[in-house]
Amino acid sequence: MNKHILNTAKGLFFSTALVTLAGCEREISTDVLATSPKVAEVFLDEFAAGVDFQAWGKTTALSQDNETKYSGTASLKIEVPTPDDFLGNWTGGVFFTEAGRDLSDYDALTFYVKSSASTKIEVGLGSYGDNPEYTATIAGVTADANWRKIIIPIPNPAKLTAEKGLFNFSAGTNDTGGQAYTLWIDEVKYEKLGTLAHTRIKDVNMAGFPTGNIEIDELTAYVNLPNGVNQEMTVSSKYFTFDSSNPEVATVEGNIISFHGMKNRAVLTPKEAEGSITITGVYDFAPEPDKDEADVISLYCDNYTNTLSSPFNGYWAPYQTTTNDEITLSENHHIMHYGNFNFVGIVLDEDADTTDKTYVHIDILLQDDVEGNPQIDISADINANGDPAGKETVNLKTGEWVSVDIPLNGYTVIHQLQLAITENTIAYQNLLVDNIYFY
Repeated sequence: MNKHILNTAKGLFFSTALVTLAGCEREISTDVLATSPKVAEVFLDEFAAGVDFQAWGKTTALSQDNETKYSGTASLKIEVPTPDDFLGNWTGGVFFTEAGRDLSDYDALTFYVKSSASTKIEVGLGSYGDNPEYTATIAGVTADANWRKIIIPIPNPAKLTAEKGLFNFSAGTNDTGGQAYTLWIDEVKYEKLGTLAHTRIKDVNMAGFPTGNIEIDELTAYVNLPNGVNQEMTVSSKYFTFDSSNPEVATVEGNIISFHGMKNRAVLTPKEAEGSITITGVYDFAPEPDKDEADVISLYCDNYTNTLSSPFNGYWAPYQTTTNDEITLSENHHIMHYGNFNFVGIVLDEDADTTDKTYVHIDILLQDDVEGNPQIDISADINANGDPAGKETVNLKTGEWVSVDIPLNGYTVIHQLQLAITENTIAYQNLLVDNIYFY
């Protein structure tokens, strides 16, 4: 199950294959290096010493071009394939060095790019290895017929003292209607620009709990570029060191938020950037289930073996706004979070055989302060058309768990559950859900 992710924007990082270009293979003995070398160049007219390339997607897409280049004698040429290419329907890769580099003297990775067709690509740094620590990614980078200089700011250069992932990119044909095209990349290097400013993270609000730990995976960050644009990025939370306004509620060590029992508010502020993560409140855990496991078919409950499964969000376009992510407090404690909630379909991967079962149980907590009488409609449906076996309108209480039992009325097959705001109700910003099971 996924950990609680504070804003995520992932690239197309699928199966990988290692490709080493001719003339690019170097061997550096890390045994004799007391510290990682301070080297800025990645690719100018050739790969810098010790730099190799690991391909993502189509592995034969990259070559050197002596005709089309921004400066010097050569550029990197990338043939972006069509969706039906049997060798890969997209391309990308990472330039890396096994020795690692000390990049703490630089504040940006820069390069030039152009394309035979107007398109958007994704670029970044740090994405090498099984568990990369300091990633920084920019999505939606424009590439067209003109050479463009691209700046990837480093949120906190002091962290990059032994970085192996020097530059990564991914490209597909979503913006070209499935048509293949050519990219060129040149002058890839680290620089000390000295003109980047006002690093900040996007403010995040989240729930707190009496105990447990939550990993902060990635954050949305903004850095002001020399042209005045606030560049949006997705960055590892490990770039930052967080202070807590209320350590008795929560503290941060590395990128792990730990809760300490006090029920109050806490603001977690990075020392190296503006913005904050706010724990808006500390909520009790959902009530412990009291049914014998032999009498239960469980979909989402840490107290039982979950024999049913679901993605927990059908993303029913075009009207659904609901997002979801899972809060992992420990290996055996998970809570589902729904944001910007208007409705959601929890479609089972396989229909549940509810023979001899009478109810489906679900616990719900509304975090929002809502005027009036907040309500939610919940149904257990026998098919994808939404025909309900049972349906209830439930009154919610801000900050309190509400236990709901929906009658199945003798139906022996359940295809999905639906949760929806009631008529004339605005979307709820934060709902917590736990303990979904049939009994």
